[in-house]
Amino acid sequence: MALGYAIRIGRQQVGSDAARNERLLLSLDVSLGMAGAGGACDIRLGDPAGTLASPGDAVSVELDTGGGSRRVFTGTVDRVQLDATGQTVRACDGLRELARLEVDAVYEDVRTDFVVKDLLGRAGLSVGTVARGFKLSSLRLKREGGALRHLLQLASWCGAELYTDGEGKVHFTTPAEAGAKHRFRFTENVLRLDLQAAPPRWDGLQVYGEGAAASRGADKAHWLAKDLSGVTGKAALDAQGQVSGGREGKQSQRWVLGAVRSGEAAGEVAQAHLKALAARWLRGFLEVFGEPAVMPGDGVELSGIPEGHALAGLLQGPHELRVRGVRHRLTRQGGLVTRMEF
Repeated sequence: MALGYAIRIGRQQVGSDAARNERLLLSLDVSLGMAGAGGACDIRLGDPAGTLASPGDAVSVELDTGGGSRRVFTGTVDRVQLDATGQTVRACDGLRELARLEVDAVYEDVRTDFVVKDLLGRAGLSVGTVARGFKLSSLRLKREGGALRHLLQLASWCGAELYTDGEGKVHFTTPAEAGAKHRFRFTENVLRLDLQAAPPRWDGLQVYGEGAAASRGADKAHWLAKDLSGVTGKAALDAQGQVSGGREGKQSQRWVLGAVRSGEAAGEVAQAHLKALAARWLRGFLEVFGEPAVMPGDGVELSGIPEGHALAGLLQGPHELRVRGVRHRLTRQGGLVTRMEF
């Protein structure tokens, strides 16, 4: 497998093309992940006397295993570590900017996607796919905790995940916004595999909103209601991972959300959260020969599993493997290996 790479750190270039290469690459470690983990990149260079990168310098990494060059990371330099034989450049993606951004804002009568896009815009980040979410009658964001914390809270309510892709775009997606599908053969591509079924502990969710808008009209949204039936929603998860609205589970959680002011919105939150839990029914990791096209949110299919293998039964069910994190490691000893976390 022919392997090409092109790394840019500020004005410096590191690549497999000897004619354009300015630095000696010893190793490369790139990771992108969901749940606010963000992306990071460690670039190990072998010449300690070389020009040092500066914090804030733009960093991009592209990999090519023969199917065309794919960008797997976009970010900025966080720090540079020096030792006796080289330098290690550590870069982070745009989610770091969200953690630094403090916002004091009020949103009224908007859907959650409006809030997400607004916060990403304030942080100066490129917007990728953003799930529409549910209607927010009123939402107050305080400065404490940073914009990243607020977005992760919204993601939990919407059953969504927050992450960046290789181009640096920030995505806020649910399992319904499926990414690309990648297929690997058990006897050809797979280096390591560890999977298990992990059904959620809770099989139901009841969401209670606030206010009397549902029973007294929109102008009474600030009133306290005695009857919460108009601002309540529920959903249940069955043994096959299917979500049904309007039903209670045997072991249900209860949420009270002041941002929810209608039974419709409460029901949307309950179903979205349970669907996100169902999407993580299968957990574990898969390592394959380098596959730079894989990104968080993508799906994975395994074929060629020997008949009678325990994995066959596990993967024949209704549950899919959804990539939550991806890591590309390039070393001189092991070549390029891609690890996908589910």
